[in-house]
Amino acid sequence: MTLPLARLRRGRPRRPGALLTAVAAACCLLAGGTGAAQAAPAAVPLTSASCPALMAEGEQDGCVTELQNLLDTHGASIVVDGDFGPTTAVAVKGFQSAVGLTVDGQVGAATKSALYATPTAAVRLTSPHCAVVVRQGERDGCVTELQRRLNGRGALTVDGDFGPATLTAVKNFQSANGLGPDGLGGPATKAKLYGEPVPPAPADQGSGRYAAVVSYADAALNAYLPYVWGGGHDGPTGPSIGTCDGYTGVVTPCPADRTVGLDCSGLTRWVYWQAGVGDIGQITDNQIANPRFHPVAQGAAVPGDLVFFGASTSNPAHVGIYTGAPGGVPTMINAPATGKFVASEPVSAHSSLIGYYHYS
Repeated sequence: MTLPLARLRRGRPRRPGALLTAVAAACCLLAGGTGAAQAAPAAVPLTSASCPALMAEGEQDGCVTELQNLLDTHGASIVVDGDFGPTTAVAVKGFQSAVGLTVDGQVGAATKSALYATPTAAVRLTSPHCAVVVRQGERDGCVTELQRRLNGRGALTVDGDFGPATLTAVKNFQSANGLGPDGLGGPATKAKLYGEPVPPAPADQGSGRYAAVVSYADAALNAYLPYVWGGGHDGPTGPSIGTCDGYTGVVTPCPADRTVGLDCSGLTRWVYWQAGVGDIGQITDNQIANPRFHPVAQGAAVPGDLVFFGASTSNPAHVGIYTGAPGGVPTMINAPATGKFVASEPVSAHSSLIGYYHYS
């Protein structure tokens, strides 16, 4: 059942079982939209002689349909239309980045092999492609990696599916290592699995925070992180599986409840937290109302400020991170909409500009 928009906007996030149910609607309503994709050619296995040894942007055929289906299986959430366009190229780069392959956006033997890997190719748990908290119900390469790390004696089946046996294994590992046995693959458990210290909470960098915000936004951009409806709001800041509650995106069926990524306010929340500011607020409503943010003219804005869009300050719909005005064109990094990835775009690419906001 879809919750009323007002409840989605104003309500506190809640999670039934493992999933967040109400947080996403205040983000990217301007960009999300709806629409039907063109019919895709019938899928052709990438290992078929009909598919080129090296697939690249510009190809249009059933091999691309298969590629896009496989990418979606690995969490890309792109429209399947058989056309290897820029979005598919970014999805390929995101997959390559996640599984440790050369990031070139082309699909050769190594990328094809990883796409077909069983279980799903492992992704390092501290990668931005893994949820900050890996939990029961998740199925992806992060779970494959978690199971392999837990599976010192071969007692746990490595299948990429966080089911009851994996939950028990996580709890047992936590109990044996002096951690609270909550069954969640959070930062402390991940650190212990790798024999690494738990990352400390970031310290506020004072006047350097704005450059730090841009640096962390650039890192999210260069990691090719997907937009996910409700992503970035699962307790701790950072990428998470999203929710299909109130979903209005172009990709159907809704992929958000099985995809790790960020929505627009999830991105801004995360980069400001990494810069040491703390939690600036869950959603656009909270962030624009944060008393530490105040409006500034575009000419007075500094890279790292937030840019809000929507009907009014009491009804914001989208937010991005201002990165300057190269060539006189105000630009921002943002998580635009389902089927896309964290991107650098002109501020003018989004309508209904509310204004620029500076944190102090």
